Amino acid sequence: MPDLPPSGVENPVQVTPAVEALAVTYDATISVSTEITLNAGTKLIEVCAIDKAILLNWGTADASTTVFDEVIPANTVRTFYIPAGVTAVNFIEQAATAILVLVEK
Repeated sequence: MPDLPPSGVENPVQVTPAVEALAVTYDATISVSTEITLNAGTKLIEVCAIDKAILLNWGTADASTTVFDEVIPANTVRTFYIPAGVTAVNFIEQAATAILVLVEK
């Protein structure tokens, strides 16, 4: 388990592997569920939600405001290890103008 930041630290440094990205996605049009098939070698993803929150659903089922596994708050980056057997992810914006940035590593 990683060490927690000292009390009072609001933005701890997030460390991800220093390797080249296997694939990247920049999408400013995710008003409907957007499915991304992951690179076969992808072990983790970094997801950035610009302007509005983005909802993530693992697998091939469409994401919606009632069907999602993870939420990426607006203007943040979250890192997720890929669950065993998952080959795709689906995203949908929480509200209009959300931008998705996805980095596969």
